[in-house]
Amino acid sequence: MRARVLVAGLLLVGLTSGGRDTPVLTFALAGDLNLARGAQQVHGPAWAGAFTEVQAALRGDVVLANLESPLTGQPRLTGGIDLRASPAAVRALTPFTHLSVENNHALDGGPAGQAENRRLLREQGVTPVTRAPLYRSVRGVRVALLAYLDDGSPLPLAQVRAARREAPVVVVMPHWGAEYGSTTARQRQQARLLVQAGATLIVGSGPHVLQGSERLGPALVLYSLGNLLFDQPYPDAWLGAVVRVQVQGQQVQACAVPTLTRAGRVQYARGPEVGRALARLGMPACPAGRAAS
Repeated sequence: MRARVLVAGLLLVGLTSGGRDTPVLTFALAGDLNLARGAQQVHGPAWAGAFTEVQAALRGDVVLANLESPLTGQPRLTGGIDLRASPAAVRALTPFTHLSVENNHALDGGPAGQAENRRLLREQGVTPVTRAPLYRSVRGVRVALLAYLDDGSPLPLAQVRAARREAPVVVVMPHWGAEYGSTTARQRQQARLLVQAGATLIVGSGPHVLQGSERLGPALVLYSLGNLLFDQPYPDAWLGAVVRVQVQGQQVQACAVPTLTRAGRVQYARGPEVGRALARLGMPACPAGRAAS
């Protein structure tokens, strides 16, 4: 709770008021989730309460994050770091309405594991976000969501344009950037192209550290929200944030709830960590009422 009362202001993005009768859409946006390794040791096998400490921030019409660990019992089919997590871990994901499944660990269990992961999420009531735009009606407003992995493939600009023709609010979730690094020129270039194509909100993941936010016209870009629940041993990777966004017409308001994850647990950040997180994001803290609304 202490992290949410430091600053009463809001980052205002956009110049046009939506009007008194325009619905207000609330988004809770978070970073990377890993339900393997440390989280499995702490929360498995029951998986109750993995996000209890930050559940007030994870409330909204749309609650998003990036699921880095595919939930699958399929054998490992890739080299490098293996982040396959137990299918039972899906029970921990009830706070989320949508999760990006487009990242560099999506195929740790091969195509069969990828399909199993998406199926398990749907059965839990969580919608997987992929490169193909999906559409939801939120308080009577059509919202489009899509995600992509920046692996050298062409950007999904055509998909973003098509989504914008169908929906006034378009959320894009790129998995991009350099691990543990600052925002790259490539990220900034892609953000501009995505906004030109029609993106309203860009919610980046992948670097595992907090990066800055930027306003591009009426759009809000969050380059990386760090880790929400992970077990990496590097202090810079412990800080994350839930960014709470309200969209009303073309007006976007945003504030941040700093978080701290370590050894498979997550809680609100405290003390000097709060200021560090807000400075990295370039965003004010959420007032107490806004964080839980």
